[in-house]
Amino acid sequence: MARPIPPAAARHDRSLVHAPASRAAAFNVPPRRPADSTLIPTREVDVRMDRDSLGDYGSYVDGRSRDDGDPFAVRDPATRDRIATVTDPGPDGIDDAVASARAAQSDWAATDPRERGRVLRDVADAIRDETERLARIETAETGKPISQSRLFVDWATNYLEYYGGLTDKIEGETIPLGEGYLDYTKREPYGVTGQIIPWNVPSLLSLRGIAPALATGNAVVAKPAPEAPLVVLEFARIAHEAGLPAGVWNAVPGDGANTGAALTEHAGVDKLVFTGSDATATRVMTAAADTLTPVSLETGGKSPSIVFPDADLDDAVEDTLHVFDNAGQVCFATTRAFVHTDVYDEYAERIAAAASDLTVGPGDEDHDVGPLITEDARDAVAEYVDDAAAAGARVLAGGEIPRDDGNYYAPTVVDRVADDAPISCDEVFGPVLTLYEFDDEAEAIRRANDTRYGLYATVWTNDVSRAHRVADALEAGTVTVNEFPVTAPQAPFGGYKQSGIGREKGVQAIDEYTQSKNVIVSLDDA
Repeated sequence: MARPIPPAAARHDRSLVHAPASRAAAFNVPPRRPADSTLIPTREVDVRMDRDSLGDYGSYVDGRSRDDGDPFAVRDPATRDRIATVTDPGPDGIDDAVASARAAQSDWAATDPRERGRVLRDVADAIRDETERLARIETAETGKPISQSRLFVDWATNYLEYYGGLTDKIEGETIPLGEGYLDYTKREPYGVTGQIIPWNVPSLLSLRGIAPALATGNAVVAKPAPEAPLVVLEFARIAHEAGLPAGVWNAVPGDGANTGAALTEHAGVDKLVFTGSDATATRVMTAAADTLTPVSLETGGKSPSIVFPDADLDDAVEDTLHVFDNAGQVCFATTRAFVHTDVYDEYAERIAAAASDLTVGPGDEDHDVGPLITEDARDAVAEYVDDAAAAGARVLAGGEIPRDDGNYYAPTVVDRVADDAPISCDEVFGPVLTLYEFDDEAEAIRRANDTRYGLYATVWTNDVSRAHRVADALEAGTVTVNEFPVTAPQAPFGGYKQSGIGREKGVQAIDEYTQSKNVIVSLDDA
């Protein structure tokens, strides 16, 4: 069985929000693990997928599935076998989806906000009813352990519930202009949002953006990644069958060069939302500039954790193992660990031993670490590690391809690397942790900030003053103290520097999906 994800991440799970504390800590965080590690009740079923059972998929436009376009294969990263065939309708499909969204959007925006909220909550219930099947699909197309897929599908529905509760709380303000005037503002939807969904956690990351877009009265054209489009296509169908009007949520699978480009360049798209690499984000932003389309971008990170000598090393080591979740394919993973010299040797020995104990294998067997998404992705990770070792780095754990029947790479811990080495600077996006030794607080902050990214950071210390001081100094959109990961629908998420533009989640996302209108009424009778 894979290690259960702790309540740090499981704060999405409503049943765990009020769990009693099980440890004394300086910051009084909730317990790291529940008494029962089964976080979501599931039916007693065989979690193995019939790899030939997923069938054929097409785009979902105007409330129905379509099979027009060029077929491509979706492959199981654990075996590289074809598990489904999907059709890519290309630019014509994007045209149809945008037309459908534009036709449906105005009525959806005019729907009573309370009714919009009810529909979103109904969609959440419908998706949650199919958690087991959808989790199997996500595991088949991404390779992640089935226990993690179950959690992600369930947590994804929390975005629909959270934003479904905000639909009638989107408010403007009045502005005092003086006698004779009434000045007020209102938030209005952009119209059609184009959303480019990444492949690493398609369930969670699709609804993270789609839920607030729908809640605020926008329509959606989603373009899931060709590596893992199935869950997003299933979500669109389920949403329509649960009561979302036809055309409000359309999903068009396809590649980035043609189908993705057609979406980003489309004059009928009023807002673009992208999650992925900074290189692709630059192209999206360049395309959006031609039509002055506003964008929200989340482009990954090279997140640091800083372990001070007074830190609880048990917690720091245990939580740091989560950088290997989803085979390290997590945008905010704290893959650069800066450890004080007084505890460096102990920390390095313990994290290397713990990483070596993780099991690697197919997600449907629920190993700790599954495969990377493609063979090319695995080879790119191996190249980073091999190049670092050739330059003098020490590989403390992993550093090898553990099996040949899929896209696997062993959980790897590396130290004695330069801060400006490629493995230190680039988003490796694989199960690789690099360690760095530091002597004082100022040095740790300076080196942690020495990156073009700024998405996330974690500080390990029992000194409350230091925790706040370091959190203030770190250039990151989210800083956690004494726990990793911590994330929830109500907590805003986004990056500094080249980690993106804008904020997802929380009430802040409402501003990302609406524009402010100012109305000034003259009350002068003259």
